Amino acid sequence: MFMIENINSALDSLGEILSKEQKKHFDKVTSDLIIVQNRLYQQLESLSWLQRRLSIKGSLPPLRGWAMSPDILLRLHTHIMQIQPKLVVELGCGASTVVIADALRQNGCGKLISLEHLQDYANSTLSILEGEGLSPWVTIRVGQLETWKGEHFNTDKDDSSCYWYSPEITEHISEIDLLVVDGPPAATCQYARYPALPALSDLLSPDAEIWVDDTIRQEEQDICKQWSERFDFILEFYALEKGLGILRRH
Repeated sequence: MFMIENINSALDSLGEILSKEQKKHFDKVTSDLIIVQNRLYQQLESLSWLQRRLSIKGSLPPLRGWAMSPDILLRLHTHIMQIQPKLVVELGCGASTVVIADALRQNGCGKLISLEHLQDYANSTLSILEGEGLSPWVTIRVGQLETWKGEHFNTDKDDSSCYWYSPEITEHISEIDLLVVDGPPAATCQYARYPALPALSDLLSPDAEIWVDDTIRQEEQDICKQWSERFDFILEFYALEKGLGILRRH
């Protein structure tokens, strides 16, 4: 009898423990769902505002995967219309190319040069630009990624693992007012986007800004911090969906 009571007591205790653990798990799942719901709402809200501000007749390319998220694109479009840059250079073309070009057209001034390493991606972007009458505001330069011989933050001892856009596609560029860094893809090599500033720092205007997408990733954060120290920029991170780092002159 005593043994049965002990077993029943142990089962009751185990039941209480399981009940508490189930509640913790349920609360965690509920909390995670609320976070996802809020993030989704923020992106839909940003997309709605962005669509209202754009003058294009069609739709943007899908804003998932490699593309910039709606919250960054909205901020980028608004910023370009405010500062009215004469020259914007972006690394990696796509939805951001359409958004930047639209802002320049609404401003009635400025030029975008987009550097891209994939011809198919450049062609699809150019097709959208031509369909929207935005191609006069944009030049897409395509060049294969080549071994980067310059300064790099890569900790890999094999320097040949670092790649960057071919030098030819950056020729005759100067006085960049806004540099938008969203390429090459992170999978290209360790700290794949680090060469952007060593390669283009001498081509920036005195009041240039640098916008870096994907700073939710540690590599992009490290790159921004290194640039800030190495090239004497003020750095600020913004807690957007994929993260945004902005570097400004002192």
